[in-house]
Amino acid sequence: MNSLTTCVISQSNYIPWKGYFQMIAKSDIFVFYDNVSFTSRDWRSRNKILTKSGELWLTIPVGSNRGKNIDEVDLPNGKWKTKHLESIKRAYSKFPYYEDVKEILEPIFFERGLDNLSLFNQKLIKSFCKYLEIDTKFYNAADLGIDGNRVEKLIKICEKLGADTYISGPAAKNYIKNEFDDSGITLQWMEYGPFEEYEQNGSEFSHYVSIIDTIARLGKDSIEHICIS
Repeated sequence: MNSLTTCVISQSNYIPWKGYFQMIAKSDIFVFYDNVSFTSRDWRSRNKILTKSGELWLTIPVGSNRGKNIDEVDLPNGKWKTKHLESIKRAYSKFPYYEDVKEILEPIFFERGLDNLSLFNQKLIKSFCKYLEIDTKFYNAADLGIDGNRVEKLIKICEKLGADTYISGPAAKNYIKNEFDDSGITLQWMEYGPFEEYEQNGSEFSHYVSIIDTIARLGKDSIEHICIS
């Protein structure tokens, strides 16, 4: 594997915000870290879109799934997929690139046999990346056979995949201290944005909604909006 290889390790989120895709675009390798405990009422199973009335949560009704890892959570039956698509249509159907959003979502939402939350999220994320022409390589942490404590696993994953730079979201400052200092791997803290504003639903602009919002308005130009530098 080539030198100067950058790695990001993160849980799969449901229709994530644009900052998630900025992280993917900045990395050579992105590892879905879904063999860790599922947390309810979190980004794994919900996200927001913006309507004329304000922010609207789209939540997959998976329940608490106490004791399960993210990649062990089943997608529920019911009408939630249709309701989510209808909410997205009502919010964005008059936007110039709504049809692009629809073409990304519908094949995955209606794919037969796709009944696992982690795989569902991953397919959506990869499909958005394909649309945005992000060519990052994807891996699953569960396939790498890594053990150790919380930070040791991150270092070992980077080592196994030949990465010499690890980009971490700022929330990890709560538990990553000086473990990377003697690892031979450079730790970089992700700084999101700064993103420019664009015409949006509602009276107050929000950057912190699903990537759907950006693509519905900007289409393929979303990648230029996301990748500032």
